[in-house]
Amino acid sequence: MPTRPGRDYRRVRQGQSCQGHDAPLNRLWRQAERLWDQATAAETAWKEAKSAFEIFTPEGRLNDRTQAEAVVAAALPHLGGAAWAKIRRLLLRRESFTFLDQVHERLAGLELDAGVLSALLDLEGLRRQPWRLSATTRAWALVRTVQLTKASPDWRQEARRVRAVLRGVWRASSLVESVNSVARMQEARHRAMTQGLLDLERLYWNLRRFRAGRRKDQAPYGLLGLELPELSFWEFLKLTPDELREKLSAQEHAA
Repeated sequence: MPTRPGRDYRRVRQGQSCQGHDAPLNRLWRQAERLWDQATAAETAWKEAKSAFEIFTPEGRLNDRTQAEAVVAAALPHLGGAAWAKIRRLLLRRESFTFLDQVHERLAGLELDAGVLSALLDLEGLRRQPWRLSATTRAWALVRTVQLTKASPDWRQEARRVRAVLRGVWRASSLVESVNSVARMQEARHRAMTQGLLDLERLYWNLRRFRAGRRKDQAPYGLLGLELPELSFWEFLKLTPDELREKLSAQEHAA
């Protein structure tokens, strides 16, 4: 934040009186300082809120719903105003932390010894957060490795199982978030996001051919093995169910 001005020096240089002019300037400056403080607090709160959606907390512990909801609750008072309204609604959704519930459920399904699982999670958290590496954490990792070697000779295989669970849950939550981002974009354009509109959006993207990459000139439906007629999206929509069945049947006979 720039240094607060003392008075209207432009008027001083012009030989004019500053009486009555400093008060409005100071009021505007106080307002600017207040807005700056609010923006800074919101930025800090948003960084904290985002950490609630990580599998591991900034301290390296396995995250859970209770911890995540507490972090979000502490951040929400600083995310005020219309600009943060949609973010607040998303943060307050119970479904937003379902992936953390899945993490604990799937780890419990591995049926590992509690001490072994704790040590494996400590090492995995450190691996995923290299910025926490220091002489102290390296020594702690060595201690945990020695404990695992004594408790479970095949701990490296168990570590791969734990890593696979964490990777699978994270990918699933990322996929859901990608779908939600498209839906939220459409919700911003339409006041009412009906099921019919969602179905239409899904149809469009599944028929749309990729323009670049390894799947270039292929559509999601085509990648699933569906043989669709070479039609534009608009031409496809104009087909009646009977006409579509006829075209699909004709392609099967041609093949």
